[in-house]
Amino acid sequence: MATTDFLGRLDEETRRTLLARAMRRRLGKGAFVYRVSDPGDAVYLLLAGRIKTYKLTPDGREVILWFGFPGEVFGLVEAPHHKGRMVSVEACEPSEVAEISSARFRGFLVAHPEVSQLLVQIIASRLGMLANRLVYLMADNAEARIAKFLVDLAARYHDPADGAARPIGLTHQEIADITGVQRQTATRILGRFTERGVLSVRYRKISIRDRDRLARYAARHP
Repeated sequence: MATTDFLGRLDEETRRTLLARAMRRRLGKGAFVYRVSDPGDAVYLLLAGRIKTYKLTPDGREVILWFGFPGEVFGLVEAPHHKGRMVSVEACEPSEVAEISSARFRGFLVAHPEVSQLLVQIIASRLGMLANRLVYLMADNAEARIAKFLVDLAARYHDPADGAARPIGLTHQEIADITGVQRQTATRILGRFTERGVLSVRYRKISIRDRDRLARYAARHP
């Protein structure tokens, strides 16, 4: 189970109690959960699908900070931020979220203090991943950046039955935006990994075929 899978780490009764406080929303691909400057008065749980958290540069380029997968919680950091949301969250595919008002979520945490400790662990894990990404954006070449991103993704997005990485529908542009490379560079590197048997692409979804070899590419430095 991924360390960031909040719902998956709750026992059934606690999870049911939490979701009973929430309003469910279905989102089509490209729909926003929220945008920059929207009121930050709710916390969200991803029930199905995939979302991306990003900001726009002054010239309009997306900088993706995070991909979210089922079970993950988001919107926490900005909930008490009175100036509105600082990032945008968009559905990458048809998705479903549970929306809980900040007040109701705080009430839930008061009644379940053990969940507060779990949230601290999850936020710390996420911050650690973001810090690691900042380091490799500064220090690694493009191939190592993309390999590290895919290794991290495989660790988070896997089949709980056998631990195998699931195919995931990521565009070359999304991979470029989160690793800080040009789309053409991402396309070239992904093609190289495919030719070497490290990845396969089918129906626009990427599958990792050789995680150990991919990890070796991730460990390379300029």
